[in-house]
Amino acid sequence: MLTKTQTAGKTFLLDAHQRINAAMRACLAWAAVEEHDKILDMACGEGQMLFRLNDQLRLTLCGMCDSAEQARYVSEMLDGADVIPGRMEDIPWRDDTFDEILLSAPLRGDARRVFSEVIRALRPGGQFVMASHLFFHRGEGELSRREIMRLMQEAGFREVSYRATGLCGAIVGWKKGKIDQ
Repeated sequence: MLTKTQTAGKTFLLDAHQRINAAMRACLAWAAVEEHDKILDMACGEGQMLFRLNDQLRLTLCGMCDSAEQARYVSEMLDGADVIPGRMEDIPWRDDTFDEILLSAPLRGDARRVFSEVIRALRPGGQFVMASHLFFHRGEGELSRREIMRLMQEAGFREVSYRATGLCGAIVGWKKGKIDQ
């Protein structure tokens, strides 16, 4: 899939797949996506993961990003995708909406609130995949992988695990399904 980007007033067509970073690759590697699933990319940026998913399967794609301009751009490039500006702590979709929620960007905001929103927006049996670098220096206030996994379990995720992939791995958790409850 080709996308447009502007640099110094010139428009270039770029293959969106070339711009997928290690965190995005880790999320995509561990996401249990099936045909016709409804997916939310919580920090879709320019839509790289959504483009990749759109090429592979027939899905309902949704995204959250930092600005209305960015949301418009991704929505236009992915005709039919529901992309809106929003904060991780306030997912503006109804309860039990998504089969998978992906997060390849750093966790921003109150982690407990973010995980509470993710579990609310996931359907029973739904999956949350969050990128986690293998080697990184934590800044002040950043949570460790172990702390993130503990907070996910406290929020109600089951089978929370870390899965390595190259230089970046993923923390994966599942919302309890009807059978689990």
